[in-house]
Amino acid sequence: MLTTVFSQVRIGETHRIAKTISESDVYMYAGIVGDFHPNHVNAVYADEKLGGRVAHGALLTGFVSRCTVELIGERLTPPGYVAQIFNIKCVSPVFLGDTITVIVTISEIDIERRKVIMDVKIENQRGQTCAVGETVIKVLREPAAAS
Repeated sequence: MLTTVFSQVRIGETHRIAKTISESDVYMYAGIVGDFHPNHVNAVYADEKLGGRVAHGALLTGFVSRCTVELIGERLTPPGYVAQIFNIKCVSPVFLGDTITVIVTISEIDIERRKVIMDVKIENQRGQTCAVGETVIKVLREPAAAS
């Protein structure tokens, strides 16, 4: 059954989304997780230290999750899948007002371990790389048949 499920995706498939990072995005995220570091919410501090307020790195990971779901969609359901790993390295800041493009590309399909591994790249509107890494989803086991 897993071979059939995995035949729904292929190495090299890519999906991208674009999002302009707004002040409300940063404040809503800060409120949800409780991260009010001045890099994100204090304009004077952030201007002095970074050149402006920046988005939380973990907020970017949320957009990677969205991009992954849009790429794979319902093709691996049933049995379904779960996010397992987000290994994202932030290499340059994403400032409020930047438009990011998140790109995920299927780089490996491991049927035995039930995993789909995807390369991740996030760029800003100037083509600068803001983050790179990979994300891994794990396909769930089929439920045991009722006796």
